[in-house]
Amino acid sequence: MNFFKPFALERFFAEHEFSARYLLCSSDCESFPVRELLAMERDSIDGLLDLRLGYTETRGAPELRMAIAAQYGGLGVSDIFVHAGAEEAILNLFLAELSPGDTVIVNFPCYQSLAEIPRALGCRVVPWELRRIADGGKERWALDPDELPALVGEPSPAGDPASGPGFVPPKMIVLNAPHNPTGALPTREEFEAVVAYARRWGAVLLVDEVYRRLERDPARRLPAACEAYENGVSLDVLSKHAGLAGLRIGWLASRRRDILDRVAQVKDYNSICSSAPSELLAGIAVRNLERIAARNRGIAAKNLALLDAFFRERPGFASWTLPEGSSIGFPRLNCGADAEALAVKLVREAGVLLLPGAYYAYDAAFFRVGYGRANMPEALARLGRWLDDGGWPGLIDGGRETAAGAGGAPAANASPGLGAEAGSRGA
Repeated sequence: MNFFKPFALERFFAEHEFSARYLLCSSDCESFPVRELLAMERDSIDGLLDLRLGYTETRGAPELRMAIAAQYGGLGVSDIFVHAGAEEAILNLFLAELSPGDTVIVNFPCYQSLAEIPRALGCRVVPWELRRIADGGKERWALDPDELPALVGEPSPAGDPASGPGFVPPKMIVLNAPHNPTGALPTREEFEAVVAYARRWGAVLLVDEVYRRLERDPARRLPAACEAYENGVSLDVLSKHAGLAGLRIGWLASRRRDILDRVAQVKDYNSICSSAPSELLAGIAVRNLERIAARNRGIAAKNLALLDAFFRERPGFASWTLPEGSSIGFPRLNCGADAEALAVKLVREAGVLLLPGAYYAYDAAFFRVGYGRANMPEALARLGRWLDDGGWPGLIDGGRETAAGAGGAPAANASPGLGAEAGSRGA
């Protein structure tokens, strides 16, 4: 029985991630060896070598949960639930909280599991689309909180007959901020409007915060959902901002301990507990998280400037809306061609991997780039040489000029729309 639709993005990476020489679409930041992590705390080597390899606590080692709780204001050890990465946490939360017929609002585009798991559980999944807007003379990706009532068919004050008797209030609202794949970051006012709407209906607000701490302007960092809202659930992981994907340690943080209790009942049916060595190493990472994240913000900032200059210098190739956070961005081929054709040709001929936007059930001319790794400049230079050598047909001078009839960048308020495919894929 096929309960879930195939995870298109992960299947694409399964084919290319470990064979491509350069991953110019990585979502994680620069990693580092265990030796360097252990050097951050005295006596950590002995602690690791003396560790007994028995079962760990289902909710995570108390020392690790204490370190995680210290990252939030007003939370304690009992408000933290450790998982084997973010994906297990997403699955367990949805299994614990959602039932057939529930209304779930999910920002779109999104990481597929955020919409696919609710769909598979029989929920009504309502896509809430990010759009490029002009804001203060600059372009950014944004969600409009004013759209929420109409999206779910909320009855209007005038008693709109099209939205009355069948209206089902949202059970959960799912955001990703900073956003994958656009790098969008809501303003404080936009975020507070979403919290207010969730509070109006008592909806759970799940915010995927795995790119938090990677804001281009640290002053724009939003409060965690678990801090801002009594029904808020924050999702985080050490894979992205810390670059420690190999530890497979993520967590849920929430003041709703009843939700975490139900999550515990679900976890009994999958991983049961996390790896003891991973939890010990994760504790070191969390206690030194600002130091690690600051290093990766520095790498991302330098790489972001290179990428922005690259797209400005090659208007015939692609253009983008500058990310406001995260370690990824979402450019669009200015000729409107299918980015998968580009990605397949590029990785075959130059060993550089890009992620086609179609794997987000989005406009196929978009593609994802990643700028959190130290070797990104080398990968970008290789892409540039390939373009200069005529690797992508139809470009003049490697895309430094715009070919006649190729078309320029889309307008600031342009949106490709959901389309039939997006609807069929639940995102």
